[in-house]
Amino acid sequence: MYPIKRSNNTPTELSLISDFLTRDFHGFTKDDLFIMQFVPKAWGQDIAALSNMAEALLTLCKCGCLEQTDAAIYITRVADCAMHSRVRPFSKPLDQQQDLGRYGYYLEHLNIILGCYQALSDNRFYKLNKRITEHLVALTLAESNLHAPLLPHVRMRWSADQAAIIYSVWLFDQNNKTSLATKLIEPWLSYMRTYRTEPKTGLFQTEALGVKAYSDQPRGCSLAYLIYYMSHFAPREAEAQWECFKEHMFQRRLGIWGFREYLRGYNGKWTPDSGPIVMGTGVAATGLALKTAAAMRDHDTFERINRPATAIIKLLRALQCIPFLNRLARLGTDLLATSIKLSADALHLKHTGESL
Repeated sequence: MYPIKRSNNTPTELSLISDFLTRDFHGFTKDDLFIMQFVPKAWGQDIAALSNMAEALLTLCKCGCLEQTDAAIYITRVADCAMHSRVRPFSKPLDQQQDLGRYGYYLEHLNIILGCYQALSDNRFYKLNKRITEHLVALTLAESNLHAPLLPHVRMRWSADQAAIIYSVWLFDQNNKTSLATKLIEPWLSYMRTYRTEPKTGLFQTEALGVKAYSDQPRGCSLAYLIYYMSHFAPREAEAQWECFKEHMFQRRLGIWGFREYLRGYNGKWTPDSGPIVMGTGVAATGLALKTAAAMRDHDTFERINRPATAIIKLLRALQCIPFLNRLARLGTDLLATSIKLSADALHLKHTGESL
């Protein structure tokens, strides 16, 4: 497998992902994902990184920034990594796994990858894609709150992940001219409007079962994630949530724009999902919102976030060669952050007509 052809204009993010995809893969390491410096497993950030890679490759190909032949080769590698024994939650290969179980989080991202694969390449994974799609639909409809389980023995149901599940089904529909997502979209939106909307702000709440202290709070990392996926299958609802999100959680501190992790007045703490929170601004909320702003074609908000983000990422990359500081540098330069940034930039290029 050959690396992507590079020029002086090739984004660093694309080069880093090319380097990753052309090496022998035996699972993610602490050099790939920041979180693995502290815990031995990736906590789902491995499959999320691959999902964002897949979307970035598809978007770059659609906007003419990446040749289809190259994109097809790389998306094959992404799919293979996603189903590797060090990433999948199953002991057996997917084609030998009889019961897909209650692994909604892994399956939502794998389904997105397989949808991107079909859009870029061929029908090699069609049967698996269809099987996962139908399984996710069934898992969702089996729950009165229309939130599929994300992990066995874990009660928490993130609304953002349910949006990702519906998006993965919608993507299958787009590729195959089916309408499976229609079984989920309006019932789920109706549930969210009726039962999971924060009354003062109109923002969707974070978690459906109330198992966390912050479950009823709209959280920045969740909303950015949720609105991005909704922008595909429920664009009007996404637009309404995006405007509320900006009204109540977009702020400027020390001259830098970013999104809050929690509403003002709520004393929430940082979590592995949020990353650091500085003066109320969440690192993950802001990073994810960069992709959301691009998807919403909100170029002004995109630029307000992107300018300082790009400068900070350059600084962090410079710190990677300094002992002791290199671990901190991976916070904004690991494969998850890199894939999200490339996906955001690709969407921005697609909607603005700019070139790399």
